[in-house]
Amino acid sequence: MFSKEEIVKRLGIEDWSSEKQDEAVDIAFVRIGAAATDDLSEQDYNEYEAIINNDQAVISAWLDANEPEYKNSPVYQAFEEGYEEDPEKNDPAKLFASFAWIQQHVPNKDALIDEALEKYKQELAA
Repeated sequence: MFSKEEIVKRLGIEDWSSEKQDEAVDIAFVRIGAAATDDLSEQDYNEYEAIINNDQAVISAWLDANEPEYKNSPVYQAFEEGYEEDPEKNDPAKLFASFAWIQQHVPNKDALIDEALEKYKQELAA
């Protein structure tokens, strides 16, 4: 699972303002999610879609069942730290749940993540 800092580094945007980095990371999460959903069953897709659409009931239920100690995760804590200044940004629990869900349900996630980030990095450089 990638933290905001890791994605910023992979995209080569370390010199960007924190606000611009947050925007780029949010877009990267969407791109990774889109790449990961291509081969999902309808049921899995619906569950993942509910998570990324910020359905708090689904997010809470999924985290309770699959990652009950998620708040102790350094990845979650990094998400939380990155968004504490702006409560309108993506909820750290949502971000954590979306990536944890992908790790559990998408066997070729590493290749998909690499490909999605590389494509996005090329777009940013253009």
